[in-house]
Amino acid sequence: MPVTLLSADLGAGQTPSVAWDRDFFYDSYPRIEQAFGARLDESLSPRGPSVLLQVVRELDLPPDSRVVDVGCGEGAHAFRLATHFGFRVLGIDPVQRHLDLAREARRSEVPEIGSRVSFERGSATRIPVPDSSVDLVWCRDVIVHVEDPEEAMLEIARVLRPGAYAVLYSMVATDLLAPEEADQLFDVMGVVPSSADPRVLDDAIAASGLEVVETIDLASEWGEWAQEQDGQAARSLLHLARLLREPERYRAEFGGAAYDVMVGDCRWHVFRMMGKLAGRIDVLRRPARR
Repeated sequence: MPVTLLSADLGAGQTPSVAWDRDFFYDSYPRIEQAFGARLDESLSPRGPSVLLQVVRELDLPPDSRVVDVGCGEGAHAFRLATHFGFRVLGIDPVQRHLDLAREARRSEVPEIGSRVSFERGSATRIPVPDSSVDLVWCRDVIVHVEDPEEAMLEIARVLRPGAYAVLYSMVATDLLAPEEADQLFDVMGVVPSSADPRVLDDAIAASGLEVVETIDLASEWGEWAQEQDGQAARSLLHLARLLREPERYRAEFGGAAYDVMVGDCRWHVFRMMGKLAGRIDVLRRPARR
């Protein structure tokens, strides 16, 4: 017996609901359930974070290219860019603790790599380099924290040489993320709600004058990859269940602020797997002078 799809009055991004069919549910479906589950156990070969390095590799930039890692954190990506490609990398970050840890890590790097990497205070809207001086801007997990993405994109365009590139990775909201879920998540994670809107990001890129070389929609791939590697999503879901079931246990031990951040972090990973958040890579180019 066919299943009836109820498609009326659906909002954007919603999937048509399926009317419950007793015969299908108790007779037809059990006949395929095991095979269906087995098929779902097969990996769809999700791309992991290394896809960002592959994107950079395909740009074919020469060694000693000047690179800025915007929002460098503790420096891990800056060191990778120097190690994999021989770039000279300036990592910038507004958080002093990040800079202190990055500089400490630099001292333990082999001289060949350590000499290629430096760290300074800066932000996506205040990049401390001259105009037209950079061959690549690397910006991962930053734009959603910026109040004005257009200002950040204009600043990235300013520092790029004509013909140079920017590689951005962002986690953006999808139509599946309900407004109340966004409110719960974004405030505690320091995300500017409008900056997590992919349409706002598109508009900011267009306003900067940078050319879109490629936009890669990763959807839930990084979440799937992390789950297949070490069970991260399942662990986050388990942690979230415990946090929500006995909040006072964890608030009493770690404090309310830490509790809220942990809940937000767990939701982030779960929502990524559910398609409420989606990863995207934007490869941009400053037009060459004519």
